[in-house]
Amino acid sequence: MAKKIRNCFLSYHHDYNQVYVKKLRQLKRGMKVADYSLKKDISQYTDEQIYSVIRNKMRACSVTIILIGERTGHRKWIDWELWASLRAYKNSKNPKRSFRPKGLLAIYLPTASHSVPDRLQANIDSGYAVSMRWKNIERDLESKINYAIWKRDNASHEIKNNLERFERNAFNFLGFRI
Repeated sequence: MAKKIRNCFLSYHHDYNQVYVKKLRQLKRGMKVADYSLKKDISQYTDEQIYSVIRNKMRACSVTIILIGERTGHRKWIDWELWASLRAYKNSKNPKRSFRPKGLLAIYLPTASHSVPDRLQANIDSGYAVSMRWKNIERDLESKINYAIWKRDNASHEIKNNLERFERNAFNFLGFRI
């Protein structure tokens, strides 16, 4: 039986986690996992333009993979990507542009510490988000993606998406996010 193609959106800190994204993209070549993440810098766009680009990229995805490093929880756009991932979009004029919430897969990178976004932590705590360690990536990636899709299909009642979206990136001051 042929493997199903799994469309994934990658969410990560672009300045700190690019090396892991490169490894993940190389690793997934042997699997049936497509990558719909942003490949170019769009920071010159307005917030609404960036959000529209993110939402359009996510439309074809079933899972959002969040790479968790030392500063992941500090990033505005990671929070917005999570927020968008957990929302259903219904377009009555064009139903093909509608989509349901995405599954979440959190991958803890081999960094000294981890800054988990509050929205992601709420979904890990509720049982909706699936998590794994980077050291198990080769062995478990595909099965964890499939489990995140199963959770999306069978446990959407566990979604926690009631936090306000970040207005700006946070800063780390003596171990506190401000």
